[in-house]
Amino acid sequence: MIVPLLLILTTWFQTPPIAVGLITNKVKMGALAGNRKLEFGVRNVLEEVLQDKEYDIDHSATQKLDVDIVYLDVLKTQSSFSVMHSNKESVVIRLYGTVVKDGKVIKKALVEESADETSMSTLLIDEGGKFNQQNLSTALKKACNSLVNKLLDTK
Repeated sequence: MIVPLLLILTTWFQTPPIAVGLITNKVKMGALAGNRKLEFGVRNVLEEVLQDKEYDIDHSATQKLDVDIVYLDVLKTQSSFSVMHSNKESVVIRLYGTVVKDGKVIKKALVEESADETSMSTLLIDEGGKFNQQNLSTALKKACNSLVNKLLDTK
């Protein structure tokens, strides 16, 4: 009697299968504008986040998660006093996600996340505005996690 009850409880608490649908790079300016590798990277990170949250990824599922990459840039803040210099670079990414079930839009959300790098020095050397791969990866992971939380009501 316990085994059938356990089977019922397991299927009751199981999340419905979901597919990662279209990932579209709509970034208009910058080094990664229109870059297909960015779309592929977002798809991989999104699938990883869904699996971490115990979602069953099924490419034939009726529920799909579509994502538009709408903004990606490096924001730079500098300050200096005499020979001391402080530099802060933030990789900022905005994702617009849509949950579609059986062809109907169920929920939409826009998220923005960033990853920061701060450096201080006594010599001013500026390479400015370039993407730091680690910060890009961190911002992307944070944005995908926030998007899944908003759209699929997970904590």
